[in-house]
Amino acid sequence: MSPLYLRCVVCGRQQADGILSRSSWGHVSLSDGKNASACPECKDKHSDWEQRAQSSSSTGGETSYQSA
Repeated sequence: MSPLYLRCVVCGRQQADGILSRSSWGHVSLSDGKNASACPECKDKHSDWEQRAQSSSSTGGETSYQSA
């Protein structure tokens, strides 16, 4: 089984998913039923990260979990 990664929808940063890392990331459910995540830096830096995630979803952007 491939490891799962969190991928930031704002900057594209990728990090292995784990209990500690997951809790510091921002998460939002998208209109298509998928989830998107924002890294801690983007979550703090961009107050509109949830809107950016929604627009990324509507334009075919990456979602929070990507297999390696």
